[in-house]
Amino acid sequence: MSTLFRDPLLNAAREAAAIAAHRMSAWADELSPVSVSSKDGKNDLVTEADAEIEALVRHRMMSLRPEDVVVGEEGTDALSLADHAAGDEVHSILLRAEQAAQRAAAANPAGPDPAGPDPAGPDPDDVREGVEWHIDPIDGTVNFVRGIEHYCFSAGARLHSAGPDAPDDGWVAGLVAAPMLDRVWFARAGAAWVAPLSALTDPHAPVRPLTGSSAPTTGRVVATGFGYAEDRRVQQRAALGRVMGQFDDIRRCGSAAIDLCMVAEGRVNAYYERGLGVYDFAGGAYVADCAGRFVRRRADAFLREDTGASIAVPPASAAPASPVSPAAPNAQVSPELTVVADTRERFEFLLANG
Repeated sequence: MSTLFRDPLLNAAREAAAIAAHRMSAWADELSPVSVSSKDGKNDLVTEADAEIEALVRHRMMSLRPEDVVVGEEGTDALSLADHAAGDEVHSILLRAEQAAQRAAAANPAGPDPAGPDPAGPDPDDVREGVEWHIDPIDGTVNFVRGIEHYCFSAGARLHSAGPDAPDDGWVAGLVAAPMLDRVWFARAGAAWVAPLSALTDPHAPVRPLTGSSAPTTGRVVATGFGYAEDRRVQQRAALGRVMGQFDDIRRCGSAAIDLCMVAEGRVNAYYERGLGVYDFAGGAYVADCAGRFVRRRADAFLREDTGASIAVPPASAAPASPVSPAAPNAQVSPELTVVADTRERFEFLLANG
């Protein structure tokens, strides 16, 4: 039986993702100009689907893990499936998945098949304190609105004890589910996997470990994204010229979470971007980390009004706080920069030039 069902943290994220995938599919046929608004008057979009999915996910996760905190990008109040028109249908999907897992466990009471795709899995008791979940109900909302396949649900769990001044520390679980790409990436306790979307409801769906291998090619492909604020875009345009001096091609999917998982899977060599919110990288960066990639999360990620965090941001010349993600000597590292790469050389280059 898949670790997605056996591990308590991943099981909560799995149920949340199953809810999100169902509602994304339903909303994709119902979106209209009335359902879509803009945060900046231009292309930073938010939809009624974002708010609804976050509300349903928040309630479900709080029910499954009442000791945890759920922080969502949209800040919506919890909404029970019982109070939603499609609640019975979604609850039925979750119930059938749970029953299938129970049958699988009963058929193999000694534990997972040692020859299975994820034989060891994490220790379900390794997290003995509550965690804070960072949820993005739809990462890649512009793609979602335009019918472009690269959008997803993302969830990452971080220990309550982890401080705001060390954003690379304390992460314990991550899951990213992209319905239209038929893909789920997830990670726990230093191990990462990829599976088809059916893994959210089928405990016997095939699961492949991510081992840190790269695509079988000599090309160097980097993924990135661009913010909406003009001053940040000026910086990003300048950085792009520097970065492309060391890469052969670029990919722009429009979803940070998917980009991060593509690095984890070896489909691209690296990803960098300024200005991500913690909800953007919470799931994908942990998957990449557990897949053996070099990871540096935005240093000032928790400096948001809704967290109340107040930290001293390191100067631009300082290295990242995490000892496992050092910058190159004398690198000029922006506190806004998130970098993930398959080699230390590319990692340090992007820290200095991204």
